[in-house]
Amino acid sequence: MEKCIICANKKFIPIYNYVLKKCDQCNYVSANLDFESLDLSLVYDEDYFNGLEYDNYKNDKDCFNKNFSKRMMRIKNKIEIDSIKNTLEIGCAYGFFGEIIQKEIPACSYKGLDIAKEAVEWGRFNLNLDLENTDYLNWEKPYNLSDIFLWDVIEHLKYPDKFIAKIHNDLEENGRLYLTTGDIEAILPRIQKSKWRMIHPPSHLHYFSKKSLSTLLLNNGFKIIDIYYPLIWRSLKQIYFSLFLLNKKERKFHIWIYNNIPARLFIPINTFDIIMITAQKI
Repeated sequence: MEKCIICANKKFIPIYNYVLKKCDQCNYVSANLDFESLDLSLVYDEDYFNGLEYDNYKNDKDCFNKNFSKRMMRIKNKIEIDSIKNTLEIGCAYGFFGEIIQKEIPACSYKGLDIAKEAVEWGRFNLNLDLENTDYLNWEKPYNLSDIFLWDVIEHLKYPDKFIAKIHNDLEENGRLYLTTGDIEAILPRIQKSKWRMIHPPSHLHYFSKKSLSTLLLNNGFKIIDIYYPLIWRSLKQIYFSLFLLNKKERKFHIWIYNNIPARLFIPINTFDIIMITAQKI
């Protein structure tokens, strides 16, 4: 019988018309799906980044890099930079963050892993990064890692508890984990309920809160050293695509507006439902 990955309880309550389920003990939320039967390599093909989830992921590289640069600024204000030596990014996609961290900390090594084959190949060829198309759970580390990054990834994993346990094992003493994900107990998702933009299984499988994510980390030998809700830069073209074109009936009016939005028009938004956590191995 399935157990809650936070408290090991076995009873779940269906919510939002059975789309999600919630642990009746700790309120942890996940997609109401059979994870064992999911083949995520089929979910994250090239179409995922070009029309199924994103308008055009690569075209928004400058926007992603704005967010990654802000996260690096936060990290550099909190962490001794010289201690960031051997880094791994799980769910690296096209490798945009790898480009940023190597620019910000040239002395550190960077390795990226992702199950999206086409994205990894693009990053290797175009950005000359050390990227590998593999599942992290099957990856054997060649050396201890000082820092591991999961940017907007943990909600996509079938077994986030197994990932966190392996990350703890792969980090050196006092090594750090950085991650971002949605907070389903923030004010906006509480108001929007089933219409919250983050609810779309099977790509999003887990819906953490600040409390449940902190508990998962603490249960696996981490201590929280920084937690906050960052401002996010977003592409106006992607916002319009998500609101009016993605999974919607095609309308010429919306297509015309979309086609006339400048490709590199970005706006900063903080909806206070995206959380960034830095945790340290203890």
